[in-house]
Amino acid sequence: MSFSEREKQEINGRSGSGTVKILLVLLLLAAGAYFGRSYLFGESGGQEPQATAPRAPQAPVVVLHRVERADLAVGREYVGRVEPIQTVSLRPQVSGEIEQVHFKEGSMVKAGQLLFTIDARQYKTTVALRKAELAKAEANYDRAVKYDRRLKAADSRSVSASDIEQSESDVLQRKAEVEQARATLQLAQIDLDYTRVTAPISGQAGKAFFTKGNYVTPSSGPLTTIVQMDPIRVTFSLPDRDYLAQLAAFRSSEAVYDAAIRLPDGGLYPEKGLRDFESNVMDEETGTLTVSLRFPNGDGTLVPGSMVRVEARPARSRVVAVVPQEAIMADGEGDFVYVVDEASVAHRRPVSLGDVVGKVSVVLSGLEPGERIVLLGLQSVVPEGKVAPVEATNGKGGKTPAELAQESDFDLETLETASPDRQAKDVAGGSN
Repeated sequence: MSFSEREKQEINGRSGSGTVKILLVLLLLAAGAYFGRSYLFGESGGQEPQATAPRAPQAPVVVLHRVERADLAVGREYVGRVEPIQTVSLRPQVSGEIEQVHFKEGSMVKAGQLLFTIDARQYKTTVALRKAELAKAEANYDRAVKYDRRLKAADSRSVSASDIEQSESDVLQRKAEVEQARATLQLAQIDLDYTRVTAPISGQAGKAFFTKGNYVTPSSGPLTTIVQMDPIRVTFSLPDRDYLAQLAAFRSSEAVYDAAIRLPDGGLYPEKGLRDFESNVMDEETGTLTVSLRFPNGDGTLVPGSMVRVEARPARSRVVAVVPQEAIMADGEGDFVYVVDEASVAHRRPVSLGDVVGKVSVVLSGLEPGERIVLLGLQSVVPEGKVAPVEATNGKGGKTPAELAQESDFDLETLETASPDRQAKDVAGGSN
């Protein structure tokens, strides 16, 4: 079988084209294998593999708190009971029928005001009788005195010594009878006065337990009660710990608390309380001391026996440096905080702490007002390491340092685990 020249050229051309395609595919595979090895094992041109340089760690984001001085003489609330300073239970002192009730039940009465009248006829008659007895005794005394004078003026030869002694004795006896009659008259007058029952104090009268026509005796029970309404007393139980904290103030004669009253309806009583007295014994069962305050009560808003809330703020201020308890850490060496300087470097600072009040601790030494300490993000702080500080703000003006320390708009766990960019965003945005 023979081929023409043209057919031979076409066959040779097809064979050459196929060979070229195969060679190109092999070259591509070889190049892919080479560069893939270099990518996986870090090989380049037969040189030794090189380690990739690690990225520099970013400074952790922390929320700062600026140390300030705060007045920790904060007020506290106690449950108080309203009590009258004086309470009088009026009882009859003589027996008799009630003629008249002169007051309206529940009304305000004044000291000396007539409240009840008891039938006084018997007692008036008794007074008249005692007056007559007194007059008789006085007449007998006058006669005895005159007789004694005549005896002593007579000639001593005509009067015996025994007569004079008897005369002097009669004078003394008649004088005693006068005194006795006068005392008996006073008793009768007192009984007569008791038929008019008057108010011994000013206050609010209660119910009249006996009315007109009832026969009463000293054993009949009270006629009515009167309670003093103005001023009035409010007592509350002070825990022994609070008492010891204000012991110096209690030992003085000055006010211990600036006290106000919160009424049951939530309203604030407009008058301020004054120091009245404190109990001289501590309740052994509750460990509390009874404290009494005196309040003006001209309009009768405070009713004896009612319960109120006593808002007592120490009268003496207590300005000290404080830090939130969240910012304090402790280890075997003691308590410490992280202080951040102007170069954003966190320094470990040991501190000496005092009392814990609410959510803040009193700083006795180790910090000065104005210094910045780490409040949130403590777990990410490295001593003498850089931090990315953010000032703590909550957008609520007018708060004291102690109040700001008690408020936190940030989630500490989320803040510490989030990325630095996310931390800065969350801190800047807060919870709003």
